[in-house]
Amino acid sequence: MISIIVPTYNEAESLPRLAEQVFAVLRAHDIEAELVIVDDNSPDGTGDVAERLAGQYPIRVLHRPGKLGLASAVMDGWNLTDSEIIGVMDADLSHDPEAIPALIQAVRDRGAELAVGSRYVPGGGMEDWPWIRQFVSWTANQLARPFTPIHDATSGFFFMRRSVVDGVPLNPIGFKIGLEVMAKGRYTRWEEVPYIFTDRKMGRSKFGSKEIINYLKQLAGILAMRWRRRR
Repeated sequence: MISIIVPTYNEAESLPRLAEQVFAVLRAHDIEAELVIVDDNSPDGTGDVAERLAGQYPIRVLHRPGKLGLASAVMDGWNLTDSEIIGVMDADLSHDPEAIPALIQAVRDRGAELAVGSRYVPGGGMEDWPWIRQFVSWTANQLARPFTPIHDATSGFFFMRRSVVDGVPLNPIGFKIGLEVMAKGRYTRWEEVPYIFTDRKMGRSKFGSKEIINYLKQLAGILAMRWRRRR
């Protein structure tokens, strides 16, 4: 069994479509997997929608008491399952479900310990995303370059073997848990799988100045960790 962690907050509109598309792709490629939906007590009823979907699909739902953050939601999702291969994707349909088989195959069949859905390798890209968000994304990736060789260090769409994060002290700050994994995880083989990122069509983005500040804090924490290791 492969577990795909989906953190949610106010995604009641997009979640049914996500489940339908993900499981259609999995069936077409004969892949056995589950969704683990971790909901932060969404006021729009996302948690109830997730429970209804669990009656139709292999879905587990974790209800958290409040808006505790995407990164910690992902980590709580990891702790809920013992699958050897675990993935992470957003609920807002910005991550193309059609890319899931290639990401899984990279880990399961091609020897990668970490496979990242990438916008910044040939074949990848972005659609319908405001230029300011594209600029922020590009800048954030440039800032992360000293810490990881992966081109799309801010990707929230990735699959990995559990051993990559087992026992690794990750900082669940903000919403870039992928950067924590890429900068701190235990892996020597990785693959970037191109996909086209599309802006959300439903709901509202959670991106704001708070997330930018948290990202800078995250980079500072990784830098401090590297400095301590060198000392």
